[in-house]
Amino acid sequence: MIEHFDKRSLRNEDLEFPDLLGAAYEYLIYFFADSAGKKGGEFYTPRGVVKLMVRIVNPQERMEVYDACVGSGGMLILSKQHIEEHGGNSRDLRLYGQDNNGGVWAICKMNLLLHGIPNAVLQNDDTLMVPIKEGGNLKHYDRILSNPPFSQNYSRGNKDNDMEFKDRFRVFCPTSGKADLMFAQHMLAVLKQDGIMATVMPHGVLFRGGVPKSEVDAKQELFTSHGFDPMTLLQRRKG
Repeated sequence: MIEHFDKRSLRNEDLEFPDLLGAAYEYLIYFFADSAGKKGGEFYTPRGVVKLMVRIVNPQERMEVYDACVGSGGMLILSKQHIEEHGGNSRDLRLYGQDNNGGVWAICKMNLLLHGIPNAVLQNDDTLMVPIKEGGNLKHYDRILSNPPFSQNYSRGNKDNDMEFKDRFRVFCPTSGKADLMFAQHMLAVLKQDGIMATVMPHGVLFRGGVPKSEVDAKQELFTSHGFDPMTLLQRRKG
């Protein structure tokens, strides 16, 4: 393939439209995610869902936009495109992402490069255990978009591998369990006071039964004290 494409000019001016390489790469990511079924959702969120989330948070010039579980980077790419489509200048937009999976992190780096984004800050590390820092302090953002892995098991760590900035989890921080509410709390903790956040969560976050009272109380606290709007229900189309 390298020899094949080496014979052709791939400059933007030689292509049908400037972002053709990025679009082709994203199509391959989508095709692989679709064939992988449920597992593909770990690194690819359907483009229609991402567009809806970006419209909700409405990123602007000179903002800092963060994806806590960056996957293939689609939310960061569409945030940049959203600004450009509305006549803004995306050069001063600062993009941040984090993913614990090295292979997914590499896919994201390549995807952003092919979409003309060479300077995003992408950290290959566990978001809950080792969040992105700035000057030794927890980094905060104007806009947060993310699709964390659904109902992922997690452990708080131990004395040899301790969780950083535990005060992010004021409402609910069990020793182990499902990570959905942990991701939600992390994102709220790194959101600026006037910031806006949109995230995708499984139905179980709201409706999972047989959970301890501490988790029920945590849900109530999150939804009543932080302005959560959990009313957008997305279902996979059949056929």
